[in-house]
Amino acid sequence: MFSRLLQVLSFAVLALLCAGFVRLNATPTQLDLYFTILPATVGEALVGAVLVGWLVGLAGALAWLRALARERAALERALRLAEGEVRTLRAVAPSHAR
Repeated sequence: MFSRLLQVLSFAVLALLCAGFVRLNATPTQLDLYFTILPATVGEALVGAVLVGWLVGLAGALAWLRALARERAALERALRLAEGEVRTLRAVAPSHAR
């Protein structure tokens, strides 16, 4: 419960800081996105850039976690195969090798 409350309060503080940052950087500018031009303030542009960077980082982290999950599944399959082979070899081993 406390952890959830701390997350909500942290998000609220961050949102207020972003709003203050945008308010302090109210100089109008234009963002040229090659296919369109967007009017924005400097603060909005910087907060947007940080948000886009955060989303790209999140996508990269999720892709990395997906690759780790695939590798883990492959290792688990290889382990099951090796354990099965060991069981088979123990079952067919000659009596003097036991």
